[in-house]
Amino acid sequence: METLNLLGSTMGLGLVAGLNLYATVLTVGLGIRFGIITLNADMAGLEVLASPYVLIAAGVLFLAEFLADKIPWVDSIWDAVHTVIRPLGAAVVAATAIGAVNPETAIIAALCAGVSLSGHSVKAGTRLLANHSPEPVSNIVLSLIEDVLVVFGSWLAMKYPAVMLTVVVIFLIAFAWFAPKVFRLVRLEFLAVLALLKWFFQLVGQYVFGLGKRRHLATADGVSVPVDMIESTDGGGADADLNDDLRCSAGKGVKNLRHSVGHLQISGDSLVFVTKRLFRLREHRIDRDAIEDIHFKQGLLLDRLIIRTNGKQQHFFFFKDIANRGQNVYERLRIHKKQR
Repeated sequence: METLNLLGSTMGLGLVAGLNLYATVLTVGLGIRFGIITLNADMAGLEVLASPYVLIAAGVLFLAEFLADKIPWVDSIWDAVHTVIRPLGAAVVAATAIGAVNPETAIIAALCAGVSLSGHSVKAGTRLLANHSPEPVSNIVLSLIEDVLVVFGSWLAMKYPAVMLTVVVIFLIAFAWFAPKVFRLVRLEFLAVLALLKWFFQLVGQYVFGLGKRRHLATADGVSVPVDMIESTDGGGADADLNDDLRCSAGKGVKNLRHSVGHLQISGDSLVFVTKRLFRLREHRIDRDAIEDIHFKQGLLLDRLIIRTNGKQQHFFFFKDIANRGQNVYERLRIHKKQR
């Protein structure tokens, strides 16, 4: 029974740490300090969380996450950075709780890190979906719900570990079912953050050190377009340049390929999204002459291209890059549509 209680407490703390590590540490530390949480002998090591130094550090970091977690796309960047931090933090909390250095401690710490990574993956994937909505309210609501769940879950893990262990098992069963979708979302977020960092450093090199500047001209409606895009529309020129590498992700409306990362190929008469799904190549084709409307929206982490055909919208998300390929694709398709 003592082993089950120990697993329930550590796995439960690992799960909520995957949502918010700093809130977990702060909740448990304050609970211990004010006598709300009573530690048994097996978890006496957690007494360190009640230290004023730990509480101050956890409080400052929690405040930073509380603010970042409610801003669209900033929350996704924050989650990407914490993909490693939260599981490692959960493992440290588990090891600290047990105190003794033995194989059992290592196994429980590893299990705790795995549960934390699962919780983090669900949170990151849910936030990425919410960030695709046009309003910021969903981010704030989700963040507040997560904060409440972390506080309640931390208390439940310490007070009723057997109940929390049941919750963790149910969560892991559900996670195994949704894992492929969650994995694709987290992978998309991670790649988007890497692309954003690369874009930022290239931008610094371009404008601070004057490297690789690209000339632009204004189109008739005032849109700034790179000079190499103001070319013929017969499959050469700009389209040839675009065909080099149009890495993007499929979104809503792209049947059976949503959140898959692949390449968008543009030819004279069609757009073809190619990706690998279930260990085989898949493609989604759009007739350029069938395009009814096109929209392009820039985001902090990903840029979105919306194509409407037959009254239905299809979304594609482009990673940030110095060539601004998403904007260029939009301009090419818009010019082609006007010339039909």
